Amino acid sequence: MSKTKDQFNVTEIAESDNICCSIQSLMLPCRDGIRLHTVIYFPLNLQKKAPVILRRSPYCQKTSIIPPDGWALKNGVVSIMQSCRGTGWSEGVFDPAERDAEKNDAEDLFLWLRKQDWFNGRCVMNGASYPGWVQWCAERSGCPELVGTAPRVAPFYSCCGAAVPGGGARLSFTDNWMLSMHHRCHFGWDSVPNYEGNGIFRHLPVIEADRQAGYGKLKPFRKFFEKAEHPGRHLGTIEKEFGLCKAPAYITGGWFDSFKAETVESFLLMKKLAKTSAARKFTRLVIGPWGHGGLLNPDLFGEECSYASFGLEKRTLSYLAGLLNDPGKDPVPDEPVVRYYALGENKWRSAECWPPKGVRGSSWFLHSGGNANSLTGDGVLNRRKPGKEPADVYISNPDDPVLSNNGAHAALGCYDRISQQKRPDMLVYTTPVFRQPLAVAGKIRLRFTASVSTLDTDFFAMLTDVLPDGRAMYLTEGMVRARFRNSLDREELLEPGKLHEFEIDLSHIAVTFLPGHAMRLEICGQSFPKFDRNANTGGRLLHDARLEKSVHTIHHSAAHPAELILSVLPRK
Repeated sequence: MSKTKDQFNVTEIAESDNICCSIQSLMLPCRDGIRLHTVIYFPLNLQKKAPVILRRSPYCQKTSIIPPDGWALKNGVVSIMQSCRGTGWSEGVFDPAERDAEKNDAEDLFLWLRKQDWFNGRCVMNGASYPGWVQWCAERSGCPELVGTAPRVAPFYSCCGAAVPGGGARLSFTDNWMLSMHHRCHFGWDSVPNYEGNGIFRHLPVIEADRQAGYGKLKPFRKFFEKAEHPGRHLGTIEKEFGLCKAPAYITGGWFDSFKAETVESFLLMKKLAKTSAARKFTRLVIGPWGHGGLLNPDLFGEECSYASFGLEKRTLSYLAGLLNDPGKDPVPDEPVVRYYALGENKWRSAECWPPKGVRGSSWFLHSGGNANSLTGDGVLNRRKPGKEPADVYISNPDDPVLSNNGAHAALGCYDRISQQKRPDMLVYTTPVFRQPLAVAGKIRLRFTASVSTLDTDFFAMLTDVLPDGRAMYLTEGMVRARFRNSLDREELLEPGKLHEFEIDLSHIAVTFLPGHAMRLEICGQSFPKFDRNANTGGRLLHDARLEKSVHTIHHSAAHPAELILSVLPRK
């Protein structure tokens, strides 16, 4: 259906899944005068008022329209696709850092729907990634027309700024996504450059990547990145906004999605803060062995874990259909509140909350004889509290960074970390091989004391599952930027050589370490290109072009224990 914009300003007939529909194309005005391209798919012979399933997306192209929702047409539901401002044929500028714009645009669409004589007053939303994020924006509008959402692999802070809770910045995501979106909006989809191959991720200063890519100074790009300079401002108020949410949500994500933490945290915030009883009670969480686009490691988890085999779309539509029929009734009463995939044992589990009931904190301590550097070092992780032990030291060199995803932007999912664990600028602590299974389900934290030779630096911690064949499979990670160690709202540079306390949130995970396996913790100074490199100078973040080496001394003695805190399920 390749057409020009003007040709869509008529009603015409199309087919989806062998179901005919009537298509109407509109340029709907927003409160600021900007008009958004909106395509409406009506089931034929619509005799009564109908509900709506809405998708809002920045990924619509000018060469075609996205096919209608076959499920909607078969069930008498009107399907609407709206291009976000500045994308597709919609007017305006795509500027996701202006986070209220998406909320206002969704609200204006609901106000328009309210006036349509064919609308029965009930609307649900569906979509993944950014189209998932705009569902959270729509929830904030509080419009009564919205009775259900289904955000999949959806962030609630990462699509409006580069800052992360540890104080760092998403580098490859910001460079790749923001620059490619600029290119698509202005030059089309067919000629998007290979920013990774062009060395954009390594360019310094970080904030100048737009110029390096040949675009000049891009205000939306810089505004998005600069949220990482003041992470507290960006992250501090977003969580509270879940108190505005009235509609239940079917939240789905993956353990290997870069927005995993936001998937789980959005569920917890909905259960705790949502404005209505229905939103708190009916919200569900499904989290599988998936990456951002689905199953990345069929060799490890099997094709039966794919979206299609799991029936994720069918489950999602069943949930939304139930809310369209009766918003006051649990749409999937036979479904558990939480359905999660336990890595290691590779089984689906059910729970009525997250973390599952019965989880308890379990402390594991770091030990060594002062030589935990690399896989060949003497680092040990066990339940025994430390005594008098020498500290471990490594040099963090941002010019030769430890790599995430083996150096690629694209996520590898559950991949082998051995190549990075051989580096001398990484500390490695491994448990003895397990004789009994250890089931972990919930958040993981690392507390430690360290001294640093520079005014600022980063610490990264990663957890891996060591298989009997020696592979060390990535599970989860976290980071802390030293200047934000005490608060994301204020910068406190380090006093070189002085002991400071740090805590790293390694996010949520569900994994069972099986007999014959071991658990391994990495500590290092970078995770590039997933995150930006701290220049270690104490200078202005994102603007420093000079990189400096930093000496990190990690203590793990009785006076200064280093403690990995797991959320452990009781043994069955």
